[in-house]
Amino acid sequence: MSRLAKVASLPLVAIVCLACNAPQETAAPAATPTTSQDSATVVARVAGAPITAGDLDAWIRDDLFAREFADKGRAEVFEIRSDALERMIDERLLEAEAKQRGVGVEQVLAQQLTNLAEIQDADVRSFYEENKSRMGSATFEQIAPRIRRFLEEREAGEARQEFVQSLREKAKVAVELAAPRIEVAADGPSRGAENAPVTIVEFSDYQCPFCKRAEPVIDEILAKYPDRVRVVYRHFPLDQIHPRARPAAEASLCAGEQGKFWEFHEKLFSGEGLEEADLVAYAEAVGLDKAKFEACVSERRFQKQVEADLAAARAAGVSGTPAFFVNGIMLSGAQPVEKFVEIIERELASAPQG
Repeated sequence: MSRLAKVASLPLVAIVCLACNAPQETAAPAATPTTSQDSATVVARVAGAPITAGDLDAWIRDDLFAREFADKGRAEVFEIRSDALERMIDERLLEAEAKQRGVGVEQVLAQQLTNLAEIQDADVRSFYEENKSRMGSATFEQIAPRIRRFLEEREAGEARQEFVQSLREKAKVAVELAAPRIEVAADGPSRGAENAPVTIVEFSDYQCPFCKRAEPVIDEILAKYPDRVRVVYRHFPLDQIHPRARPAAEASLCAGEQGKFWEFHEKLFSGEGLEEADLVAYAEAVGLDKAKFEACVSERRFQKQVEADLAAARAAGVSGTPAFFVNGIMLSGAQPVEKFVEIIERELASAPQG
């Protein structure tokens, strides 16, 4: 297999992840299936009628499909279909290009490697220096070959992506799979114009690093659309992995009771911790009445509101944080600004004028 066709899976760099998710039980790895029989081979008879290996394989495919979608919400089903559609489009474009050239797909991909720049020793050294803290006890000499392979695979992957994108543009690909709209109440602290044509409801967790990463993105969106986008913040503390997220969520609403939700919110994401003493320190820093704040927190005055947020998130199909609903269209994880802008611009274009 060519460098370009492979997907890098080196343990050198963690797999890209965009969201915090609560742990789930995992099943034991399935055994690798043996080579399937000829589809015409009879594997059973029912009242004399044959069941062939082809019939069985088709039934298995349908059964696996049904199981995969059985417990998924509409937004999650859309994400699965959207991802599969993108891969299906890429595969068809590559097959069509290979047919036109009279070669195989692997050869088409391999041809794109000819102009790739060779990874230099300086590139390897630079990557090592920039990521030294993640290398553990490995010396440069020990890990350099793995860094080189990673950089080669990354360069090849980028070349493949650019090539497929050029095929998409040439073929004028138009994706018409529509994202579902999920009704989510905009109940919670908000920023932006109250009558904005686009409302983003965010479900977040104060202990989730990806939620923290999403904060500047939301700030950028509000700066770009000051009168056209409203952001509503709701809570989805992942208690199994983030035990201090729920106390922080309740404390933020106690701060909101004194009109300082967003100031306290910023402290929760930018501060050093979320322990009880940290929450009190943040309250004092933003000018809250300490006695009233501590009374609110100890009484768990906003426990039911956080529970209501959790219930709303689960009903909408949220399983990790952050999760956003842009006029009901779901975006999962710490997405770049461009992802939001794409949906926002489409919503603004279809919004009633005047």
